[in-house]
Amino acid sequence: MFKVFAIIACTVSFLTPNVYAGFDEDIAAINKGMPKSVKLFNMRQIECNHWAGEEPYDKARLKAIIAATTNLKCNALDKDEKNLLKKYKLKPEVVDSMNKAKAFI
Repeated sequence: MFKVFAIIACTVSFLTPNVYAGFDEDIAAINKGMPKSVKLFNMRQIECNHWAGEEPYDKARLKAIIAATTNLKCNALDKDEKNLLKKYKLKPEVVDSMNKAKAFI
């Protein structure tokens, strides 16, 4: 019985599209040619977007979400974004990159 289940599980996993396929490529495209400070900000933005969408279905999960958003300093994103936008206001490609990271889910 276990062998049958294992075969079915493997077959289904190969037939199911990988929802994360392209994730790294999408992030690389957003960050291509960006200054290091913008790349780091974009990665924080994307990670904060992820954690903001997580469901705190129990106390342990809530604790994990709070820890992640605290470590990422998600509450400082707006301030950091303003500083970077001010610094790179004459570089539309940087503004575009940051906007794409902000919308990335």
